[in-house]
Amino acid sequence: YVHVRFPTLSDLGWTVGGFVVFYGGLIAVSLVLTTFGIQSAQNELASIGEQDPRVFLLLIPLSFLLIGPGEELLYRGVVQERLRESFGRWPAIALASLIFAFVHFFSLQGAGKIVYLAILFVLSPVLGAAYEYTGNLVVSALIHGAFNALQFALAYLMVTGQLPS
Repeated sequence: YVHVRFPTLSDLGWTVGGFVVFYGGLIAVSLVLTTFGIQSAQNELASIGEQDPRVFLLLIPLSFLLIGPGEELLYRGVVQERLRESFGRWPAIALASLIFAFVHFFSLQGAGKIVYLAILFVLSPVLGAAYEYTGNLVVSALIHGAFNALQFALAYLMVTGQLPS
């Protein structure tokens, strides 16, 4: 039922391209939000990592081993698969993205929760499309894991003063 296989060369191309689009989308959305002075909420993991930056270092490998694969298995492999059966490809991607975003609500702190969820909802279809077009959950899990790992690495560098904020 869940489509998982060792990535082909084409899958790796989708992984790299998906990561670039996903991260590029975050940069574009962040620039728009900054331009208009709109603040986003913060994930509670950021607060924990600010208190002990080593948490970010632990989360880097966990992004590839647990977070990316676990969330993709649930939201693309189960939710999106089931929704596609009833609604078709694009509505399934949109609905799975909406559910994925909404579930993150409970891990947010501060004002701007709707903004944070909107960012997730806008970016998440990249993961859904990568899964749909490759038929391989490993692709979306790698994109997701790499994205989170980069976010945690940058957070570590900022918190430790090795990267200006």
